[in-house]
Amino acid sequence: MGIGHSFWGMLEPADRTALQAAATRVAFGPGSVICHQGDESRNVLVVSRGRVRVSRFSPSGEEAVLAVRGPGEIIGELAAIDGRCRSATLTAVDRVEGVMIAAGSLKRLCTAHPGIAWAMLRVVVARQRDASQQQDLRTGPSLHRVGAVLLDLAHRGANDMITTVPLSQRELAGIAGISRETLARALKTLRDAEIIATSRTSIEILREDELRSLCGI
Repeated sequence: MGIGHSFWGMLEPADRTALQAAATRVAFGPGSVICHQGDESRNVLVVSRGRVRVSRFSPSGEEAVLAVRGPGEIIGELAAIDGRCRSATLTAVDRVEGVMIAAGSLKRLCTAHPGIAWAMLRVVVARQRDASQQQDLRTGPSLHRVGAVLLDLAHRGANDMITTVPLSQRELAGIAGISRETLARALKTLRDAEIIATSRTSIEILREDELRSLCGI
């Protein structure tokens, strides 16, 4: 998601100023756990730099990566709204910077600045739609699933290169709902078609339009 279409991008300048005034600046190093699934923390994070991995763990300890959030995105809004425990673990993929705001302060801001509440509602609705779309993808061809995941995780760098965040094949396979072996075959197909290029730490999308066409996006 581009920052212009993110939570931060939806806010008017006055709303941004008010939110920053009520928040605390935070930073997390690569691999740092920002919060654990089940925590009672009600703080909300708005990311300004870096990527955050959103994961859920099964009772046996198996991790399922649900999403990766980037600059401009809000994280933890559900716990702030309904007061329940954290539904996922948040981990910094690289260095993450942003602002943290307590649920109580956020509630007061939403009352005084309806634009903030409206932006949060749009985020919740968009993520619900994305979850439904991802569920549909799980019943489709594996190549389509992999392409959709790569596009969802992609971000454009300063040199206009489009790359995904550094996730393991196990994590990518988990998001796509396929085995690692199936993922490896799909990546090879995309690589042989010169739609992507892979390295040890990232996947570069060479032909975005073709990848979108393949996935029907």
